[in-house]
Amino acid sequence: MPQIPYIFNQLVSLLPRDYFEYLVKKHNGNSYVKSYSCWNHLLVMLWAQITNRRSLRDIETSLRVHSDKLYRMGIGKTISRSNIAKANAGREVSIYREMAHEMMRRASRITYRDDILDEISLRFGLAGFFAIDSSTVSLCLDKYPWSIPQEGYGGIKLHTMYDLLRNVPVMCLVTGHEERDQTFMEDYPYREGCMYVLDRIYFKTTGLYKITSAKAFFITRIKKNVCYDTIASAEVDGTRVLADETIKFSSRWASQGYPQVVRLIKYYSSEHNELMCFVTNNFDLDAAIITLLYRYRWKIELFFKWIKQNLRIISFYGTSANAVLIQIYTAFTAFCMLAIAADAQNHRGSLYEFANMMSVSLPERIYLQDLMKRYRNGTQTPCDNGWATLFDF
Repeated sequence: MPQIPYIFNQLVSLLPRDYFEYLVKKHNGNSYVKSYSCWNHLLVMLWAQITNRRSLRDIETSLRVHSDKLYRMGIGKTISRSNIAKANAGREVSIYREMAHEMMRRASRITYRDDILDEISLRFGLAGFFAIDSSTVSLCLDKYPWSIPQEGYGGIKLHTMYDLLRNVPVMCLVTGHEERDQTFMEDYPYREGCMYVLDRIYFKTTGLYKITSAKAFFITRIKKNVCYDTIASAEVDGTRVLADETIKFSSRWASQGYPQVVRLIKYYSSEHNELMCFVTNNFDLDAAIITLLYRYRWKIELFFKWIKQNLRIISFYGTSANAVLIQIYTAFTAFCMLAIAADAQNHRGSLYEFANMMSVSLPERIYLQDLMKRYRNGTQTPCDNGWATLFDF
């Protein structure tokens, strides 16, 4: 009679093991390795991310408690602080980076879709909606001397493209925090028919023209010092949308970077008491929908906040650049693995809720669907021991 797999095994089964072994062979990841393989290391790091371990000693202790289960969970038996630290410092980062991007690619297939964006997609024939932004993780220069100092602090920057329709990242590039956000605008993998929402800091005409050249669309905010000529104006209601104009950049560098006309929408935000000016190359969407799509950009900010609070990417298990990068890429792998698992179980609650369930259930033997059913059917019973509760006063 087959045994029920651990929750951890059921989550790990969502990882492409064959592809990972291909990466290990490609980068000679297991060269001179006797027992603690790259696969073992990946599983240990995923365990640490999901259970939110704080240090190498914390990881070792949490695994030692379940020493009788480690072999069947695929982690192996040679788990120690020294093995983990040595692997973090010496294993090839490309293995974990390419694995993270493969998991992001798989997460982009999940069935969950935002209802409002899905309706806009079907109505106007848009293939997808993506936000582009970056987030900085500060590092102490005393502990991380390899980090280039900026204003007295070290740090790294996570350049990320985020799928707004499915709430998963699709690309992440980790650089030093001295890199400007605009630097990699022309290198992002833009797709035809998709909408890309960017913050004002990404207003770079050559980068925006790269999106147009890919037959995709963008929405961003125009900078105050940009010169342009108004070609035409459309009628507006005058309450929130104050102007809907067709413009052409008139300054030398802007006109060379983006030689075509664009659309300028002036919108009054009563929440911020501010006039916001949006630029887009889409002339089909209503002005109100353009402003709505820009509000969706906040989702990537919530993603950065979530991953920093619930996974380990702001404090690290090692001080080398290698250890920091491996930990960040395994965090993205863990996020995508949880998102895929939640979607497979048709979980429509928050990912925070689902991740909490997994964090306390990894060594439990129960089918994932039964665990979810148990969670949904759980009810609170009233206190009947005769003692007064806080709410009785």
